[in-house]
Amino acid sequence: MDSLLNFFHAHPFFLVGAWWLYSAATGALPAPTAKSSPFYQWAYQFLNTIAANLMRAFNSKVENSPNFLPAVDLHVASQRNPENK
Repeated sequence: MDSLLNFFHAHPFFLVGAWWLYSAATGALPAPTAKSSPFYQWAYQFLNTIAANLMRAFNSKVENSPNFLPAVDLHVASQRNPENK
């Protein structure tokens, strides 16, 4: 354990780089949808909370709505055919 602490003391930017890498990897997770498992929804919120992405962790209420995916499909279809709104 002493050697690990000595390494971090000698190379403090390693911790900054590791934190940045973890935060970027967590930020790349896709937001949970209504079809996501409860475990994925929990893991998504937990990992984003640990990475200090609080807005991302707790701002997925729209994606969890059961109407979210049908609304997206309707929006995409209306973009393909603007006269079918």
